[in-house]
This record gives sequence, structure tokens and C-alpha cells, in this order.
Amino acid sequence: MKKIYLIAAALLLVASVSCSRKVEYTSIPFVYFPSSSMSVYEDAGVIDIPVKAVSDVAFTLTFETSDGEKTDQATGIKVPNGKKGVDYDIEDNEAAIIRFNAGESEKSIRVRIVDFPGVLTGNKDFTINMVSSGNEVCKGGFSYCKVTIIDNDHPLKSILGEYAATDSEGSAWTITLAADPDNWNSVFIDGIVPAFAGNYVGQGLRHYVPGTVSDDLSNISVVLGYRLPDKYNGHDIDIWGYDGTYIYGSGTLAFEKTENGYKLDGTKGFAAIYDEGGYYLAASNALAMAPITLVKK
Repeated sequence: MKKIYLIAAALLLVASVSCSRKVEYTSIPFVYFPSSSMSVYEDAGVIDIPVKAVSDVAFTLTFETSDGEKTDQATGIKVPNGKKGVDYDIEDNEAAIIRFNAGESEKSIRVRIVDFPGVLTGNKDFTINMVSSGNEVCKGGFSYCKVTIIDNDHPLKSILGEYAATDSEGSAWTITLAADPDNWNSVFIDGIVPAFAGNYVGQGLRHYVPGTVSDDLSNISVVLGYRLPDKYNGHDIDIWGYDGTYIYGSGTLAFEKTENGYKLDGTKGFAAIYDEGGYYLAASNALAMAPITLVKK
């Protein structure tokens, strides 16, 4: 049990971009994906992946796809996980070229997702990358978008997705429950504290905190002390329990099923903290005070 100290500055830094200012673009277009990741169900059919631009001149952008890959848990060998021509295909754009007219702000890459009804294939993914252009182009924000194809036969399908979260202090934000492609009994929780809701740090990683789901979906438990892969100013960021004064680096907190979502009762919520010389610090938006209510969107 340790005391927590609030800091005024935000705990997280939004991912820096290679072009940080959208100035008056005349000859150098600014182009980007709105997000570095998205999820779709396998029966989505044809989807549109938006590409944004700010430019006063016409230009072309070339993209490429890379298949997903995961490590086989038994052998440790990398195996395909989302393959072009099997799990997805680019629709009506074999040249993989997008042409923007002067002043045009958005285009789409159309992708056909292949459905495998009744077959438990597991989640699959692939990535679209901006690779080159006919003009000099500033690839700001995200120059790639990773698409996760969610297996419709996933046993946790009914609880996956976005939830409107509120805590006892009146904070409101969005929590996302995403499927763990290697474990049918766990979810990745994105946005467990408000500062993490939809934010990206470092190389565009989401702040996924694992949660274990009971067989009857009645509760989702989170083990305290989880260390996130991203760092803040060189510090490791940990998810601990928090009761308003003290933080707890061990134990488990559980969300219980409600009629329209989940709820964490009790006195302990969550804090995203880092240790700086024995001082355990967190910004106010890196705290979530119990009770925390989740309502499915």
C-alpha cells in the first residue's frame, strides 16, 4: 500500500507525428490514416478504410498490404494470420494507387473481408502501409492501419466492443473490450482509465490491459500490477488499484455483469502510475474511481 501523488501534467503523450503542423499545403500534401488500427467482423463484406489528406495540389499515393503473423504457442514458429487472397482482398484497385485531386480531403481503400461461417478460425489481421507517391508527400499522423478481422464464432462476441464508462467522480470516457486472438477466455481492455481512452503512445500501441472472462460471462477480472508496454519519459507505466488515497500493486478487481454492461463496485478503482524516486505519480485523468459503470454502446 503506497500513497499516490497527483501531477498537473497529463500522464500520456499522444504519438508524435512526422509532420506536426497542417500549414498551407501547396506543393507538399499532408496525408494520413485517421487511426492506426480498426476492427471488423468477418461477415462485414466490403469495408472502406479512409485515407485523409490536406493539399492544394493533385497527387498520387501508393500503398501495400502485409499479411498478419503470429507465433504458434506450441512450436514458437511464426505462422500466417490473415492472408491476402484467403482472408481479405483489395477491391477494384490492383495497382494499389490512390489519386487525390487538388483540395480533395478523403479517399477510401476498399477491402473485401472473407467470411468463414461456423468455423472457429480465431481473429486475423493485416496491415495497409503508405509506401510511396508520385509527388513529395508528408505522411503525418499514421502512415499505416492495422485491420483486425474478428471471428464471428468467437465465444466472447456478445461482450466485445465499446462501452460508455463513468466513475464515482463523474468522469466519462469510452472503454473498449477487444478479443485476445490467442485466448478465448480473455479480453484486452483499452481505456481502463480516461487518459488511455483511444490514445496512442510511442509507436501507436493501444493501452491494452488483459482481463479474464468467466465461462458464463458474469465477470471480468483484472490483475493489479500489470505493466504496459509503453513508457512515459523513460518510466514504466503500471496499472494499480486506487481507493482515493493509496494505490495497491497486487490483488484482483472484477467487473460484474449487469443488464446492459458491467460494473465495478467497492472502494478501489484504477490508477495508471509511474515511480519517480519513490514518488508514485499519476495525472488526474489517469485515475478511475470506483464504482465504475460500463454500458454497452
